[in-house]
Amino acid sequence: MIGQFIYGHLSSYPHLREKEVEVWEKFIRLNPDFFDTVDYDCVCGSNPIKEVGLNAATTRDAMYLGRWKIDVVGYKNGITYVVEVRPRAELGAISQAIDKAILYQREHPDQGEIEPIIITDEERPDMRALTAEHDVGYIVV
Repeated sequence: MIGQFIYGHLSSYPHLREKEVEVWEKFIRLNPDFFDTVDYDCVCGSNPIKEVGLNAATTRDAMYLGRWKIDVVGYKNGITYVVEVRPRAELGAISQAIDKAILYQREHPDQGEIEPIIITDEERPDMRALTAEHDVGYIVV
């Protein structure tokens, strides 16, 4: 699959907050060939919002807002990476990365190999061992 954006620096990144942008841009600078293309703010999972009584525009917005968001989906050599960008990532980032990769796989069953990754700016105790145990990539920039 090919992402909507060429991997590299942009003037803004959909869905990423200021601190996440700092981590992401540092990652791009240090790893200029990590991905070929990327998508930002990808939705996944079921929607808890019911459509009853909503107009088309409101329904579309509610369907977007009610779903989980993946920070970045990266593509390289036939592998799809579900990326959680977190300043000072802690334990919750592991389950977020795994769960979003599972949900993404369910919605894209023909996508091939999907790998969850956490990109963060600070090495935290136990994170490297736990991410390895759960087959989650862990990159500290």
